Amino acid sequence: LGNILGAWPLAWASEAYGWRAALWAMAGITALVAAVLWHVIPDPPRAEAPSGTKARLRDVLRIRALWWMMPLLVVNYAAAAGLRGLWAGPYLTEIYGAAGSTVGQVTLVMALAMIAGNFAYGPLDRWLGTRKWVILGGNLLGAAALGIMAVAPGPGLWASAALLAAVGFFGASFPMLMAHGRSFVPAHLTGRGVTLINLFSIGGVGLLQMASGHVHRMGDGSYSLLFGFFAVLMLAGCAVYLFATDRTD
Repeated sequence: LGNILGAWPLAWASEAYGWRAALWAMAGITALVAAVLWHVIPDPPRAEAPSGTKARLRDVLRIRALWWMMPLLVVNYAAAAGLRGLWAGPYLTEIYGAAGSTVGQVTLVMALAMIAGNFAYGPLDRWLGTRKWVILGGNLLGAAALGIMAVAPGPGLWASAALLAAVGFFGASFPMLMAHGRSFVPAHLTGRGVTLINLFSIGGVGLLQMASGHVHRMGDGSYSLLFGFFAVLMLAGCAVYLFATDRTD
């Protein structure tokens, strides 16, 4: 829902009431949702560590199976989130002269594609009996969409919208990648393990948004270089992930 509200509705509210008022409204909604969740969601039963051990973050870092996943975790969601949240607007405006309402519509399409991707990935590990190859295949297709945009950054407004939607759809493998990593984490380390996995992914979004700004400036505003940057990083993450151990439990 956040992806949807952050697309056309946010663009409309910014034009109608100003961006400050729109962001204050979003902050209020976020605080309200957090308060409701705090009151209605109970903590699960606490998992006890084996006798003589403590639940420490460094114990999670020692799980070698996670090492092969971390590079892809850093870059997997970064392209979809970075393009939808940061670059789609400038790209559509500078290449096509798109108005704010059009940018909102395209980012809404991308947000809906990301949601559809979450639902599409969900059952595939059970149907196909593998998480690794579902994740790898999806990310390679996402890298292919980025590669097409790098080679042809201005194929037409709605062709670009379709490619952005493809990046969003295939970039929605993060929950499955998180489940893959979680399957190697002992029960007493679940909280620290899931937090670390999530930190790599969301941290990668923030870091690569900053890095992509430098790349864009280095290329004198080239969107080909920007899309190629994300594509190469995703391919590199996939190359390391090839060595990950598959697990569906």
